[in-house]
Amino acid sequence: MRVHHHHVAWHFSALLLSLQLGELKAEPCNDLTQNVLTSVGCPSRCASTPCVLYSPSQKECVELGASGPCYNESDYEVTGSATECELIYQCLDTLLWDGNQWLLALEANANTNEKTMAHVTQISQLSYSTSTLSVQVQGSPSESIDKSVIKNISLDQSFFDTPSSVVSMFLISVNLRNILSTVSLATTYSTLFLTNTNLNQIPEQLGTFSAITKLDLALNYISELPDSTNGVWTGLGTVTDLNLAGNTLTEFPVVLNNLQTLNLSENAYTSIPDNVYTMAESGALRYLSMVGCNLSNVQVSDSQLALLQNLAAFDADVTITECGSGYSATKLSNAEVQVCAASTSSSSSGGGQTLAIVLGVGCSVLVLAIIAFVWYRKKHGRTFATKGGSTVFGTDMGSSLTGGDTTFGSSIWDDPDLLAVRVEHRDVEAIKLLSRGGFGEVWLGLYMNENVAIKRLLSDKKTMQDALAFATEIKVMARLEHPKIVHFIGVSWTNALTIQAVTEFMDCGDLKSLLDSSRASSLTWANLKCQIAIDIADALVYLHTLNPKLIHRDLKSRNVLIDAQSGAKLSDFGISRNRSFDETMTAGVGTARWIAPEVILGGHYTEFADIYSFGVVLSELDTCKAPFYDATNTNGGKMQDVTILQLVSAGKLQPSFNESCPSSIVRLARACLSFDPAQRPSAIHISYELRKIMKDEL
Repeated sequence: MRVHHHHVAWHFSALLLSLQLGELKAEPCNDLTQNVLTSVGCPSRCASTPCVLYSPSQKECVELGASGPCYNESDYEVTGSATECELIYQCLDTLLWDGNQWLLALEANANTNEKTMAHVTQISQLSYSTSTLSVQVQGSPSESIDKSVIKNISLDQSFFDTPSSVVSMFLISVNLRNILSTVSLATTYSTLFLTNTNLNQIPEQLGTFSAITKLDLALNYISELPDSTNGVWTGLGTVTDLNLAGNTLTEFPVVLNNLQTLNLSENAYTSIPDNVYTMAESGALRYLSMVGCNLSNVQVSDSQLALLQNLAAFDADVTITECGSGYSATKLSNAEVQVCAASTSSSSSGGGQTLAIVLGVGCSVLVLAIIAFVWYRKKHGRTFATKGGSTVFGTDMGSSLTGGDTTFGSSIWDDPDLLAVRVEHRDVEAIKLLSRGGFGEVWLGLYMNENVAIKRLLSDKKTMQDALAFATEIKVMARLEHPKIVHFIGVSWTNALTIQAVTEFMDCGDLKSLLDSSRASSLTWANLKCQIAIDIADALVYLHTLNPKLIHRDLKSRNVLIDAQSGAKLSDFGISRNRSFDETMTAGVGTARWIAPEVILGGHYTEFADIYSFGVVLSELDTCKAPFYDATNTNGGKMQDVTILQLVSAGKLQPSFNESCPSSIVRLARACLSFDPAQRPSAIHISYELRKIMKDEL
């Protein structure tokens, strides 16, 4: 079974550093049979750091050319002829970007298609520096974790004798089934990943832990959890984030009073465990995932329904075929999930249920913000109307979009929120393709004799799942109303897969295209750049002052549109499509360089992730170039995104600014780019500072 375990995979692909060697041809270098990471027998040049001693039977030597001397650098031991170099060892500090964060790869990264790898196959007699913060050993490629791929490595007790400074231990795709019973784990970890490690039970040693908050036991073979009286739960009472996805569990026999996030996806559950409701009732549990558990006809009481709907996010795929007497299919108000609720629940919930914002897999932040926005509009007596009429959101329109498809229609297309902003499909005319992205395309069009932008799904993305995700984005757009957010006009369709959003047309395109064009040379901070920055900041003020806050999560120059009359406006609220709450952003080529350090490292989003991205946009405005355009590797070549992400996540790299950039702009941008999110300014503060700079300095 192959599982794309993004929460883990993204973190490791962003940080993964592997020793890369060329094709090997030479005489044996030594008599070792394993590539050993050790602190014993290391050459003097390694000083106090451990080293990897390489075995000729594992990876021999590096041929550097048919003629000429060997390339000699301090990290290598050079022997043999003038044409071949034998790599005997390497000091650990040369393998790591950050000596405080150990990372060892046992499997090639898929991106290293021109190099082979010298992998560690044994760790013994190892000593750690007391400054070490985290240790990671990964036996699978970083792009995804395949449960069928697992590496055997010899580990002795010294590997597990980490100093108290080590707070995070990651063991991924390494066979630990027969190892953990012979060693003792350090008890001071706050984060422990034993992911895809061939475990068939929770290690009893976890009962001695004292401060663990995040535990990942995903992709193992655990079929049963210890009962609530077992001592293992004593050490896990501090856990706030527990991932048990990809096992074969059927019960959850314990209440963990501090648990906030629980992932039970891809298990054998047939119902929602009673203890889940107990933890939700206490108010601690906020995020629950049970995707891929084959849940069907799940019956819930009035109180259980209320508890599920009170979660910040609930991901599940529940099949409803027959609810039974006294129950009826009821859609939750906080997720695209139906359950069999007691008939009194479904009949009494009425408009509250139709208020549900139907999300694709995971979009917990978005659903909270949308609910908050509806509350905000109600409080201020505001209504929403289509351009051609006065239909208010929340009005019961009754009919289904798909007509005959009652299953699909009942899930989203009979939602009055969509019907309230529907415009006639025949009145929307597409004229010219403007752009095409990974999920959709944008056309210039006409509606009511006015230029509009029409956003559609790509032809190869026209599936029901994609349509549902796009509908969610449309509903987010429809509820946002601000002068610096692209104005939503309506939605049209002829069937479920032809759904398209109609928005105002911004005649100057996106900010990135403007900065890439010949017109960029005429832009200055005084004549336009500062005003564009103010416009973006004002949009963030609006989003971040909703209660709860709405986080954009994909702020970059491509998602800022420009109009000659109305200036810059923020667009594209579809970043959360098809991602569950325990997944961090999997950045593509176009997104990676705007991501905040804490997001790269797998942390939860806050509004300050948007602030970091805003700081990156300020660098784009200043240089008129892509962020990190001037970053180079040690060989002088262009630095790749993976390396950039690693350095950003370690606080060692920020985008550059021109020497001519106003110092006040640079100071503000550097504050936005602070490694610590708590040190970044709020959107309100940024808006104020930019206006002050424009008034007093430009």
